[in-house]
Amino acid sequence: MGNTGNTTVFNNFYDTSDIAVINAGYQKKVDHSFGPYTNNYHVLQYILDGQGTLRIGSNEWHLTKNTLFYLPANTACKYYADLEDPYEYYWVSFIGNKADSIMQNCGFSHRTPLRVIDSPELRKLFMRIFKNLHSNQSDYTYRILSDLYGIFACAAESSDMPLAENYSAFVQSAIAYMNANYENGINVRDVSSHMYMNFTYFSEQFTRGTGINPSKYLMGIRMTNGALLLKTTDLKVSEIALRVGMTPLAFTNAFKKHYRYTPKEYRGRSEKTVDNN
Repeated sequence: MGNTGNTTVFNNFYDTSDIAVINAGYQKKVDHSFGPYTNNYHVLQYILDGQGTLRIGSNEWHLTKNTLFYLPANTACKYYADLEDPYEYYWVSFIGNKADSIMQNCGFSHRTPLRVIDSPELRKLFMRIFKNLHSNQSDYTYRILSDLYGIFACAAESSDMPLAENYSAFVQSAIAYMNANYENGINVRDVSSHMYMNFTYFSEQFTRGTGINPSKYLMGIRMTNGALLLKTTDLKVSEIALRVGMTPLAFTNAFKKHYRYTPKEYRGRSEKTVDNN
């Protein structure tokens, strides 16, 4: 893969009884893709800048700046950077007898794997874990563990509501409906009707649960899939527009706004990237 811009440091002093850090790392803003791959440990990643996409099973989420996202243990996950605005992030991997219950208490699962948290403190916690592991000193073990629990606290405190499965199911159901029907030209009102919810209330609750308003989220799904078709097929732009549920003109305008390139320019840049590799 060449230079991935990836730096990983391992913990040589961990104890797996309750919770322990395995490794931590930093990913620069470069074109990057990982998976699908299954780990036997849990991973939390915090995006400092840029955009990307997370896929777990048949579900897909758009990743943006300040997104904290979760890769569950023993679950096939794939995530990749946006071609024009690749993400930059820290990550920390951990295991332990309490890992599953802690993630559940923080509201994370394979169905609800992300939360947008604009927090300088969260950024500092990830950075300190990375730096302390890099020092490879055993006396930093408890500092590292303390900062990991600090990350858990930020995740749990980011929601001012009980982390109920019913709420998680609502968000997941809406996202699943978007992923299954974006090709059919649906809009947010269609989604709210499917959920039997008032449009305004639905929009407020969806934004509260994901950190992104539903119109932007639905457009992100369309743009991500449109970009993928531009890179991997020879379909005409007009055909791709219809595949993502948009008119050719609307797709071209939205795509240029989202990626800063027209679909044709984006395809040309993608082809050059492949040739250079």
